[in-house]
Amino acid sequence: MSFFQKIYFSNRPLILASSPECFKDFPHYSQLTGANAANFDEALRLLEQSSTSGVVLYDADKSLIEKELLWNFYPMHSAGGVVVNEKQEILMIYRRGKWDLPKGKLDEGESLEECALREVTEETGLKELQLGNKICNSMHIYQMQQQYILKYTAWYRMQASSTQPVLPQKEEMIEEVRWVPKSEIPALISHSFGTIEDVLREANIL
Repeated sequence: MSFFQKIYFSNRPLILASSPECFKDFPHYSQLTGANAANFDEALRLLEQSSTSGVVLYDADKSLIEKELLWNFYPMHSAGGVVVNEKQEILMIYRRGKWDLPKGKLDEGESLEECALREVTEETGLKELQLGNKICNSMHIYQMQQQYILKYTAWYRMQASSTQPVLPQKEEMIEEVRWVPKSEIPALISHSFGTIEDVLREANIL
């Protein structure tokens, strides 16, 4: 079975794949062959450049891709929610100049479902949430001090009433919490992250 994984860095996609067909699927992306530290470093260097649309890193050995991924990046886990109200509006937050979905880091001893509910409550002020099924996982890489972090985020469907008050978590630099009609989502996505667009597509919002 072939391996395929999309990971974002600098809001640009890194495609990891064990099938050479990946080069045909993403013809405008920079192409690297071989899952090794040098190629992961080169991939990040390319993704930092505005002229790079994305990078494909191919290796026929699926297990080697997975091993090198964990060897080169420190894993961190988080969870978040796509919250829908009775009007079929989507809850979004505005933070650091980007529209986003509520999410946050997994605490010790906490399940991903518990984390998702807690983080949505903390970041938006919603206290009554109904947890639904899992939508997908997303992955992105960022640098913290001298270390590269590989962040895995589990996303869940949730329901909540629009009559509940919302309160942006200022400590997390959240400026606004807004219920957004589906018709307005595409405009906001242009001021968001690639991961968020992917999650909303997986949730059949886009």
